Amino acid sequence: MNTTLDNIKKVSLVFFIVTGLIHFSANILLSNTLFLEEASVISKITDIPFLLTGLIYGLSSLRIAFTDTEKSHKKLDIFLFSTIIVALLILIIVNIFIPDL
Repeated sequence: MNTTLDNIKKVSLVFFIVTGLIHFSANILLSNTLFLEEASVISKITDIPFLLTGLIYGLSSLRIAFTDTEKSHKKLDIFLFSTIIVALLILIIVNIFIPDL
């Protein structure tokens, strides 16, 4: 089971770095008023994947660091998975129902 979590951690780290670089680059372009339309679209598209990959990476790191590989941790896994789902739902609701000012 630990090898699966290690792989999830590694893959989510790669996606976190890639989406983070794209998101921050778009925000830098926006703050410097360069390529406003393109940077605005990219910034809006990458905010949810950036936060979700960060959550997945962080929670998988916590799961690996604080648990024993020989014991079953189904309740903790359910809690961590539901945390990611709730965060995703909150992010979607905020993006849909709160207009950009």
